[in-house]
Amino acid sequence: MSKVKMIERIGQLNLSARAEFLAEFNEAELLQYMANLEAVWSDFQDQFYKTADNTFTAETEQYEPVLMAG
Repeated sequence: MSKVKMIERIGQLNLSARAEFLAEFNEAELLQYMANLEAVWSDFQDQFYKTADNTFTAETEQYEPVLMAG
């Protein structure tokens, strides 16, 4: 994946990340940061569930919050 594509993906996962700032890092650093963001996003999604009474497609998939015991 190119540096530009990694910066675009990071921007999708972290809306506060600025491309100008991210451009200062090398590809390996961006790849590590992107992997960390994707792991956090995956963990976050695991705390949500899909409603049983609805059928979702990939384009309309939505999540509802679930209170998780800590």
